[in-house]
Amino acid sequence: MKKSVLVLIMLSCFAVVIVTQYPLILTNYARFFYVHNATKGADLLVVLAGGIIPRLPYAIELCQNGYAGRIILTEARHPDPRFKEIWNGEWSMASGIIRLLNAKVPIVFLPSLKKGGATSTFDEAYDLKDYCLKNKFKHIILVTEKHHTRRALLAFEKVMAGTGIRIEAAGAANNMFNEANWWQTDMGISAYIMEGIKYALYVMTDKNVSFIKNY
Repeated sequence: MKKSVLVLIMLSCFAVVIVTQYPLILTNYARFFYVHNATKGADLLVVLAGGIIPRLPYAIELCQNGYAGRIILTEARHPDPRFKEIWNGEWSMASGIIRLLNAKVPIVFLPSLKKGGATSTFDEAYDLKDYCLKNKFKHIILVTEKHHTRRALLAFEKVMAGTGIRIEAAGAANNMFNEANWWQTDMGISAYIMEGIKYALYVMTDKNVSFIKNY
Protein backbone atom coordinates (compact mmCIF):
# COMPACT_ATOMS: atom_id res chain seq x y z
CA MET A 1 0.00 0.00 0.00
CA LYS A 2 2.79 2.37 0.98
CA LYS A 3 4.62 1.67 -2.28
CA SER A 4 1.59 2.47 -4.39
CA VAL A 5 1.03 5.72 -2.48
CA LEU A 6 4.67 6.70 -3.01
CA VAL A 7 4.43 5.95 -6.73
CA LEU A 8 1.23 7.98 -6.96
CA ILE A 9 2.86 10.94 -5.19
CA MET A 10 5.88 10.78 -7.50
CA LEU A 11 3.71 10.61 -10.60
CA SER A 12 1.65 13.54 -9.34
CA CYS A 13 4.79 15.61 -8.76
CA PHE A 14 6.05 14.71 -12.22
CA ALA A 15 2.72 15.74 -13.75
CA VAL A 16 2.82 19.07 -11.90
CA VAL A 17 6.34 19.77 -13.20
CA ILE A 18 5.29 18.94 -16.77
CA VAL A 19 2.15 21.07 -16.62
CA THR A 20 3.84 24.08 -15.03
CA GLN A 21 7.18 23.93 -16.82
CA TYR A 22 6.22 22.65 -20.29
CA PRO A 23 7.00 25.97 -22.08
CA LEU A 24 10.57 25.86 -20.74
CA ILE A 25 10.95 22.16 -21.59
CA LEU A 26 9.62 22.57 -25.13
CA THR A 27 11.68 25.72 -25.72
CA ASN A 28 14.89 24.00 -24.64
CA TYR A 29 14.02 21.02 -26.85
CA ALA A 30 13.73 23.38 -29.85
CA ARG A 31 16.91 25.25 -28.99
CA PHE A 32 18.89 22.02 -29.27
CA PHE A 33 18.35 22.02 -33.04
CA TYR A 34 19.63 25.57 -33.58
CA VAL A 35 23.29 26.12 -34.43
CA HIS A 36 24.66 29.49 -35.51
CA ASN A 37 28.43 29.49 -35.86
CA ALA A 38 28.91 31.37 -39.14
CA THR A 39 32.00 33.57 -39.48
CA LYS A 40 32.85 36.15 -42.13
CA GLY A 41 35.04 35.45 -45.13
CA ALA A 42 33.55 32.18 -46.39
CA ASP A 43 33.76 31.14 -50.04
CA LEU A 44 30.05 30.35 -50.31
CA LEU A 45 26.69 30.85 -48.68
CA VAL A 46 24.75 27.67 -49.44
CA VAL A 47 20.98 28.14 -49.41
CA LEU A 48 19.52 24.70 -48.82
CA ALA A 49 16.33 23.82 -50.68
CA GLY A 50 12.96 23.47 -48.99
CA GLY A 51 12.23 27.02 -47.94
CA ILE A 52 13.67 29.72 -50.18
CA ILE A 53 11.71 32.18 -48.05
CA PRO A 54 13.16 33.01 -45.50
CA ARG A 55 16.47 31.35 -46.41
CA LEU A 56 17.47 33.36 -49.49
CA PRO A 57 16.64 36.78 -47.97
CA TYR A 58 18.77 35.87 -44.96
CA ALA A 59 21.61 34.68 -47.19
CA ILE A 60 21.47 37.99 -49.07
CA GLU A 61 21.73 39.84 -45.75
CA LEU A 62 24.74 37.72 -44.76
CA CYS A 63 26.36 38.28 -48.16
CA GLN A 64 25.92 42.04 -47.86
CA ASN A 65 27.54 41.89 -44.41
CA GLY A 66 30.69 40.17 -45.65
CA TYR A 67 30.06 36.55 -44.73
CA ALA A 68 30.73 35.37 -48.30
CA GLY A 69 31.03 36.76 -51.80
CA ARG A 70 28.52 34.51 -53.52
CA ILE A 71 25.35 32.52 -52.88
CA ILE A 72 24.64 28.97 -54.07
CA LEU A 73 21.12 27.60 -54.46
CA THR A 74 20.84 23.81 -54.38
CA GLU A 75 18.40 21.98 -56.63
CA ALA A 76 15.46 20.15 -55.05
CA ARG A 77 13.43 17.62 -56.97
CA HIS A 78 10.29 19.21 -58.40
CA PRO A 79 7.18 17.97 -56.56
CA ASP A 80 5.29 17.45 -59.83
CA PRO A 81 7.20 17.77 -63.14
CA ARG A 82 3.91 18.12 -65.04
CA PHE A 83 3.72 21.72 -63.84
CA LYS A 84 7.37 22.65 -64.33
CA GLU A 85 6.40 24.93 -67.21
CA ILE A 86 4.43 27.24 -64.92
CA TRP A 87 6.52 26.83 -61.74
CA ASN A 88 10.13 25.77 -62.04
CA GLY A 89 10.55 25.14 -58.35
CA GLU A 90 12.21 27.47 -55.86
CA TRP A 91 14.79 28.65 -58.38
CA SER A 92 12.06 30.48 -60.27
CA MET A 93 11.49 32.70 -57.21
CA ALA A 94 15.11 33.75 -56.72
CA SER A 95 15.22 36.63 -59.21
CA GLY A 96 11.99 38.06 -57.80
CA ILE A 97 13.31 37.95 -54.25
CA ILE A 98 16.54 39.66 -55.29
CA ARG A 99 14.61 42.35 -57.18
CA LEU A 100 12.20 43.03 -54.30
CA LEU A 101 15.11 43.35 -51.88
CA ASN A 102 16.99 45.66 -54.27
CA ALA A 103 19.99 43.40 -53.85
CA LYS A 104 23.04 42.97 -56.02
CA VAL A 105 24.47 39.59 -55.14
CA PRO A 106 26.00 36.86 -57.33
CA ILE A 107 23.79 33.75 -57.38
CA VAL A 108 24.90 30.32 -58.62
CA PHE A 109 22.25 27.68 -59.37
CA LEU A 110 23.80 24.28 -58.63
CA PRO A 111 22.23 21.32 -60.47
CA SER A 112 22.06 18.17 -58.38
CA LEU A 113 24.14 15.11 -59.16
CA LYS A 114 20.96 13.15 -58.48
CA LYS A 115 18.67 12.83 -61.48
CA GLY A 116 15.64 15.06 -61.01
CA GLY A 117 17.13 16.94 -58.06
CA ALA A 118 18.03 16.40 -54.41
CA THR A 119 15.49 14.77 -52.12
CA SER A 120 17.37 15.11 -48.83
CA THR A 121 20.01 17.14 -47.03
CA PHE A 122 22.46 14.28 -47.64
CA ASP A 123 21.92 14.65 -51.40
CA GLU A 124 22.69 18.36 -51.12
CA ALA A 125 25.83 17.59 -49.13
CA TYR A 126 27.14 15.28 -51.86
CA ASP A 127 26.33 17.95 -54.48
CA LEU A 128 28.30 20.57 -52.56
CA LYS A 129 31.19 18.23 -51.83
CA ASP A 130 31.64 17.67 -55.56
CA TYR A 131 31.30 21.39 -56.34
CA CYS A 132 33.69 22.54 -53.60
CA LEU A 133 36.38 20.01 -54.48
CA LYS A 134 36.25 20.95 -58.16
CA ASN A 135 36.50 24.66 -57.34
CA LYS A 136 38.89 24.29 -54.38
CA PHE A 137 36.55 26.03 -51.93
CA LYS A 138 37.54 25.61 -48.29
CA HIS A 139 34.92 27.46 -46.26
CA ILE A 140 31.14 27.31 -46.66
CA ILE A 141 28.16 28.50 -44.65
CA LEU A 142 24.90 26.56 -44.77
CA VAL A 143 21.86 28.82 -44.73
CA THR A 144 18.65 27.14 -43.69
CA GLU A 145 15.92 27.63 -41.10
CA LYS A 146 16.87 27.54 -37.44
CA HIS A 147 15.28 24.16 -36.69
CA HIS A 148 17.21 22.54 -39.57
CA THR A 149 20.71 23.87 -38.80
CA ARG A 150 22.00 21.13 -36.50
CA ARG A 151 20.90 18.30 -38.80
CA ALA A 152 22.20 20.08 -41.90
CA LEU A 153 25.57 20.64 -40.24
CA LEU A 154 25.69 16.99 -39.18
CA ALA A 155 24.94 15.75 -42.71
CA PHE A 156 27.53 18.00 -44.35
CA GLU A 157 30.21 17.19 -41.76
CA LYS A 158 29.70 13.46 -42.34
CA VAL A 159 29.75 13.70 -46.12
CA MET A 160 32.70 16.13 -46.25
CA ALA A 161 34.81 14.44 -43.59
CA GLY A 162 38.47 14.37 -44.59
CA THR A 163 38.18 17.08 -47.26
CA GLY A 164 39.47 19.92 -45.09
CA ILE A 165 36.41 21.99 -45.97
CA ARG A 166 35.23 24.19 -43.11
CA ILE A 167 31.45 24.00 -42.67
CA GLU A 168 29.38 26.45 -40.64
CA ALA A 169 25.68 27.14 -40.25
CA ALA A 170 23.43 30.19 -40.11
CA GLY A 171 19.76 29.90 -39.21
CA ALA A 172 17.05 32.06 -40.74
CA ALA A 173 14.08 32.94 -38.56
CA ASN A 174 10.66 31.58 -39.52
CA ASN A 175 7.92 34.21 -39.34
CA MET A 176 5.27 31.61 -38.40
CA PHE A 177 6.92 30.05 -35.33
CA ASN A 178 10.10 30.06 -33.26
CA GLU A 179 11.72 28.12 -30.42
CA ALA A 180 9.46 29.73 -27.82
CA ASN A 181 6.07 29.09 -29.45
CA TRP A 182 6.44 26.26 -32.00
CA TRP A 183 3.90 24.04 -30.23
CA GLN A 184 1.18 26.65 -30.84
CA THR A 185 1.08 26.25 -34.64
CA ASP A 186 0.54 23.26 -36.93
CA MET A 187 3.63 24.20 -38.94
CA GLY A 188 5.77 24.50 -35.82
CA ILE A 189 4.61 21.17 -34.41
CA SER A 190 5.24 19.46 -37.74
CA ALA A 191 8.69 21.04 -38.10
CA TYR A 192 10.03 20.27 -34.63
CA ILE A 193 8.50 16.83 -34.10
CA MET A 194 9.74 15.66 -37.51
CA GLU A 195 13.13 17.29 -36.90
CA GLY A 196 13.66 15.14 -33.82
CA ILE A 197 12.95 11.97 -35.82
CA LYS A 198 15.07 13.05 -38.79
CA TYR A 199 17.99 14.07 -36.58
CA ALA A 200 18.00 10.65 -34.90
CA LEU A 201 18.16 8.99 -38.34
CA TYR A 202 20.97 11.29 -39.49
CA VAL A 203 23.01 10.42 -36.41
CA MET A 204 22.91 6.75 -37.41
CA THR A 205 23.82 7.07 -41.10
CA ASP A 206 25.69 9.17 -43.67
CA LYS A 207 23.31 8.67 -46.59
CA ASN A 208 19.62 8.29 -47.40
CA VAL A 209 18.09 5.31 -45.59
CA SER A 210 16.53 2.66 -47.82
CA PHE A 211 13.26 2.38 -45.91
CA ILE A 212 12.35 6.03 -46.56
CA LYS A 213 11.17 6.46 -50.13
CA ASN A 214 11.46 10.11 -51.09
CA TYR A 215 9.32 11.23 -54.01
